[in-house]
Amino acid sequence: MFDKSLLTKRIVDSLLSHEFQVLISEGAFDIAAKRDFLMLIKALVNIDGLTQEQALSLKAISYFLSAYPLVISLKTNREFLRKEMVYSRFQLPVITPYFFERFLEEKVPEIESAKGKYTISINTEVLKNRRKELGFSLEELSKLVGITKKALYEIENKRVNPSIETVKSLESVLKVDLKNSFRLKSSEPTYLKPKDEFQKKISKEFSRIGLSNTPTYSSPFEIVGKEKFSMIVSLSKNTKKIEREALSIKNMSFIFSSKCAFVAKKCEKKAVEEVPVILESEIPGIENVKELEKLMEEKIE
Repeated sequence: MFDKSLLTKRIVDSLLSHEFQVLISEGAFDIAAKRDFLMLIKALVNIDGLTQEQALSLKAISYFLSAYPLVISLKTNREFLRKEMVYSRFQLPVITPYFFERFLEEKVPEIESAKGKYTISINTEVLKNRRKELGFSLEELSKLVGITKKALYEIENKRVNPSIETVKSLESVLKVDLKNSFRLKSSEPTYLKPKDEFQKKISKEFSRIGLSNTPTYSSPFEIVGKEKFSMIVSLSKNTKKIEREALSIKNMSFIFSSKCAFVAKKCEKKAVEEVPVILESEIPGIENVKELEKLMEEKIE
C-alpha cells in the first residue's frame, strides 16, 4: 500500500538527487524545496483529499514568497492519475511523482486533462509562422489535419488547446515540433480572511505600516507578507510556544530566503534562536517597514 510517507520520501529523494535544499512541513504544503527557484509542494496520495482551504493557503503563501505551488498525487477516489498528464485542482497544477521526476530530468510536454479530454499546450507562434511559411491558408491546413477552419483559428489564437491527435497531425503536416514543455507557474495574488481577532489585528497593523500581507491557514506560521523582502510571522500567546517553534521558523525562513519573527502577547525574551520576538503592544508604535526592520535587528543584537 502506497501511503503519504512513501510518496513524500520519493519526492524528497528526487529533489535531493537534483541538489535541492529540502524542508519537510505539514498543512498547506508538505515540502519546501529550493535551488535556483523555490517550490512549495503538497503531497497527497488521493487528490480528492485536497481542500479548498489548503489550496487557497498554498496559493497565498506561494505568491508572497515568490514560490511555485505544486501538488503531487497518485489517484482520485475513482482511478489512478495518468502518469504523463497535468491535472488541475483549485487552479493548482497536479502531477504524478513519475511526471515530477521527468520534469526534474528533462523537458516534458504539457498534456492537460480537463473534463475527460486530453489536450496539449503548443507554441502557437511556431504554428502560425510555419503555416504561412509553407503557404497554407487556415482552410487548407485544417482540411489536411482533419479539423474545421474555425477550430484551427481558435487554436492559433490561444483560445483552446488542441487534442493530442490534432497536434500529431499538425506536426506531421508541418514537419515541426509544436509542443510546449511543462513549466511551473507563479501564483496569482491571493489574500485570505483572518480566522481570529489576533490574526486580524496583526495583519491589519502590518498593512498600516506598508507591509503587504495575508493571514494563512493550515500553516506553520499565521501571516506572510512582503515589501522589498518577504516575511513569515508566527503568532503566539506564550513563551513556551515560541521556544518550541523558533528553530523550525528559523529554518523555514532560511529555505524561503525571507525574514521571520514572532508576534507575542507576552514574552520575556527579545529573541529565541535568533528569531526576533515582537510584542503586540510594540506594534502600534511602528510607523513604517523600516522601523519594523530596525526593531527586529535590535531584538537579535
